Amino acid sequence: MPHFDVAIITVSTNQLREDCLGSIRKLLDTTSLKVCFVLVDNGSTAFDAHALVKKIVPEATVILRDDNYGFGSSCNRGACEVDADYYFFLNPDTCVKDTQLLDTLHSFMKAHPVVGIASPKILYMDGKLQETCRRFPRWFTPIAQRTSMMNPDKTKAHRAKFLMEDFDHDKHRMVDWVQGSAFMIDAKLFHEIGGFDKRYFMYYEDVDLCRNCWMRGRPVYYLPNAVVFHAYGKESAAGNGTIDRVVHNPKTRVHITSWIKYTLKWLGHRI
Repeated sequence: MPHFDVAIITVSTNQLREDCLGSIRKLLDTTSLKVCFVLVDNGSTAFDAHALVKKIVPEATVILRDDNYGFGSSCNRGACEVDADYYFFLNPDTCVKDTQLLDTLHSFMKAHPVVGIASPKILYMDGKLQETCRRFPRWFTPIAQRTSMMNPDKTKAHRAKFLMEDFDHDKHRMVDWVQGSAFMIDAKLFHEIGGFDKRYFMYYEDVDLCRNCWMRGRPVYYLPNAVVFHAYGKESAAGNGTIDRVVHNPKTRVHITSWIKYTLKWLGHRI
């Protein structure tokens, strides 16, 4: 099996932007590193994942799964397919205009081998900042985020702290955790942890992975000099009020389930 400096791993489930694939093509063509691309498709019916990927990145490895096995499980499947020093997990609804992205993240991690994860700055497609580096959630964070059950002033203050609205997002720093839309992780560490915890079908698997890094003394870093654009949809928040979302939005129910699993797993643990 050939060895790579970085393996880009993307998971698709009926969503895969052609401009995402086009930007990956440019990364492969411009980086000074030895890089490969792995696409894991979770039974998509909206498009032919193999044909779409091979049209733009012919050398890609495409893994077609017969059903939707969830984000973390499919990331793990992709990571088992390739031998690399680092994995760069990238969502299918992103676009990378920064052709030096991989080199920037890779250089930082090579220069600081204690680092477990390095994440770029994430912007919406219109260039506005996404708050994707965050403090670890408390058990009541989703209640404060998504309901009106708590005091409005306390909710606002908690939300601002959780989303790290109090720091300059143009400065690099250690953070508790980063959203799974785009980040680089030491591959050896990833396998030592056991990859993403398969108990999470979707949501909280990124928080959990970062906590596992910190538990092993491997910090998580946010690097604003590397940039990714992300068409973030907040699908689990769609709906008219909390009850409506729980009843009619299956992703809201998945989010709640993952929140409960995460809370029970880490209850009483301190870093």
